[in-house]
Amino acid sequence: MTAADASDIVGSLPSSPNTNLKREDAFQMKTGLRLIACALVLFGALVTPSLAQQKGPHEAEFRTFYNDFLKAAQANDKEKLADMIAYPVAYWSSGTKKDGQEGSIKDKADFLARFNVLFTNYMRLHLPKAKVQSTAELWYTSWKDGYSECAFEFKYVEGTGFKITTYDVGAY
Repeated sequence: MTAADASDIVGSLPSSPNTNLKREDAFQMKTGLRLIACALVLFGALVTPSLAQQKGPHEAEFRTFYNDFLKAAQANDKEKLADMIAYPVAYWSSGTKKDGQEGSIKDKADFLARFNVLFTNYMRLHLPKAKVQSTAELWYTSWKDGYSECAFEFKYVEGTGFKITTYDVGAY
């Protein structure tokens, strides 16, 4: 008996109604699963951009403030930057990556007196490329350098608008 003869015999055997029913069920199940998978992919594609574009508090005001902040930083405008800070500042990182220090800033006069230590060329170099993000309470801009992450935080102060509240350097 050849392979062709065997397939003719198998093909001529009557198929049971249960076998056909199982095949139809399997086909319908696969089709249903494909439809569900496509719907999930489509849903994910629609929902993900809306989550990524979630807006922070007072977004329009923040964008204006942030653009002014970038201009003042690039121009090294001490007075303008000093006016953009919410005093007293409880935490401000300063120094280099190897010699990181942290401390507070009492007031505008304290910031201006230590300006070159508190607001460095390193910051000005990285700010234009920093990533801007928000939470429900604040906005922040950050960049990574080696094993460190640097970030400025900005909060909305009722009656005065946005202010810089901290500058932090830490491991990520």
